[in-house]
Amino acid sequence: MKRLLVGGLAAAAAGFLVVGVVTASVSNGSFETGPTVTNPPGFLPISAPSSSITGWTVSAGQIDYIGGYWAASSGSRSIDLTGSNNSAGAISQTLTTIPGSTYTVTFDMAGNPAGPPAVKTMTVSATGAASAVYTFDTTAKTLTNMGWTSKTYSFLASANSTVLTFTSNNLGFYGPAIDSVVISDNIVTDKDQCKNGGWQTLVDSEGQPFKNQGDCVSFAATGGKNLVAG
Repeated sequence: MKRLLVGGLAAAAAGFLVVGVVTASVSNGSFETGPTVTNPPGFLPISAPSSSITGWTVSAGQIDYIGGYWAASSGSRSIDLTGSNNSAGAISQTLTTIPGSTYTVTFDMAGNPAGPPAVKTMTVSATGAASAVYTFDTTAKTLTNMGWTSKTYSFLASANSTVLTFTSNNLGFYGPAIDSVVISDNIVTDKDQCKNGGWQTLVDSEGQPFKNQGDCVSFAATGGKNLVAG
């Protein structure tokens, strides 16, 4: 599986084939680029609709754009999905995807420990795919020890563009927190990935699953020229 970091990787590393397709990448996945956050209070409420955070759209309610209020998972910025106006917010990004391909979103989750409820909940969704609910218990967590935990969400793309959305399920003022959003695709990039049953979870550059290990190896060995036969 090729791991695509924030903003995308422009080329494959040595030993990996380069496939002539556009694969999904998350822009500004650590939320570092956005409006100025004044300390104190260390956060900036942003209401929908807003695209002031680079690459992202506040698509519902209100979120808090966190600066120095708490310790981020990566860098200095992160998101509280429940804003400061008793509103459950949502933040979205449109990704370029390949129909039929499976993508895995990895993100860090925590919760605002400064107030109730102790257990924060959020929903992650992608256009045309099933959503998933995630929880985080803030008991014994603090603003300096948030307890960030890695979570994953997988979806099957049904179109050339997919809207990825993180939505708070908590009203009030203290919501679920997210940071370090990364996406991976399942296009094979090296023939060794096909071994030990790995071919069963991989696809070619048109999103077609392999029928056997040989098809997977052939695709990788030819630099993506040998697609899966229809």
